[in-house]
Amino acid sequence: MKKLLSCLLFISALFGSAEVDVWGHAGISWQTHFAESNKSYAGLHTSVGFDTRWENGISFGIGGYAAYSIYNKGYPKDAKANDAYKSYAILSDLYFSYYHKAVQIALGRYDTNALKYEWFSGHNEGFSAAVNIADFSRLWFLYSFEQTLQFEKNYREISGRMNALWDYKRHASNVDSKHDEHLVAFGADFFFAKYFKISPYAYFVTNNFGAGGLKASAAFGDEKKFYSISSFQYIFLDSLKGADLLGHLLWLDQEFGYDWFYFGAGYYKTFNNGVARLTQYGDSARFYGSVIAPSNFSAGGEYFGANQSVYYAFLGARHKYFKVDVLYAGGDYSELSVLASGTIFEHLEIGGGWVDLKNNGADKRNFVVAFIKAIW
Repeated sequence: MKKLLSCLLFISALFGSAEVDVWGHAGISWQTHFAESNKSYAGLHTSVGFDTRWENGISFGIGGYAAYSIYNKGYPKDAKANDAYKSYAILSDLYFSYYHKAVQIALGRYDTNALKYEWFSGHNEGFSAAVNIADFSRLWFLYSFEQTLQFEKNYREISGRMNALWDYKRHASNVDSKHDEHLVAFGADFFFAKYFKISPYAYFVTNNFGAGGLKASAAFGDEKKFYSISSFQYIFLDSLKGADLLGHLLWLDQEFGYDWFYFGAGYYKTFNNGVARLTQYGDSARFYGSVIAPSNFSAGGEYFGANQSVYYAFLGARHKYFKVDVLYAGGDYSELSVLASGTIFEHLEIGGGWVDLKNNGADKRNFVVAFIKAIW
């Protein structure tokens, strides 16, 4: 520890004055799954870390997560089993980054959620880079050696991001389950007339799959007043080796909003095997199906599956003191989500809700969730 502090002091002296931001949380998460024997679990969850930022754009950070299972009914207790909530402690963050208007770089273990990748979320062990070219384009690159906390997906943070924890894990192979693979992604954003954006991209996992897509969006208005965001996305996925994974996705999404309130609707259609494989790494959808009940090492969803035709409507709020998410999806994928949380004294968040992932006869997949956490 003394050596680490000495190293940090040396770096501080080398790069000049710095700003230190301490972050973390501590809380309790509880969840009941109304299926079979009403499975339930609860656990303690905490994180702590700091980010140090220098005036020249260089940053360094370190942090960790820990969880402890305090109640388990109906889930396997074997440490090697596909348990819902494990007692774990991980070094989640240990990174070096550089931020400049023209170039951004991150290396090590770091949180990717602020980068808003279409098909990657959570924490990455690897490398990210982006280059801004004037005001009309941006090129980006991502390499992932390992990944964790994939269920920390954008648009769906009301679950508390506390309902599971697992260590960093290598990417799976489509050929040999004992072989570890690498993920590489890259793409570009092109901006037109301040309102339009076109974003081609590609994702590859060695000995698994390759995927290429295009997202086009149009944004009008002011987020502090009335605004509209329309998007269309197409993606093609196929296996590089092993079992056939061929699939396509066509996806439309429309959001309207005024200040902290928003609402909208969308529709998607998949062909062949769909692209659900991608949701294991992350996605930018609005469905809670992959974040409300993540199993050990997996946060994949049943949406974007084979030959699906699905429509959905949503509304929500992101206020300083409260958050709301309501979504209904019908067709070949069904979901009804109603969740809310409130913040007290700026540092205490309390929330919960109901998520129904298909309630057809004996196939009941209903979840009630609740959490309370202190944030600093």
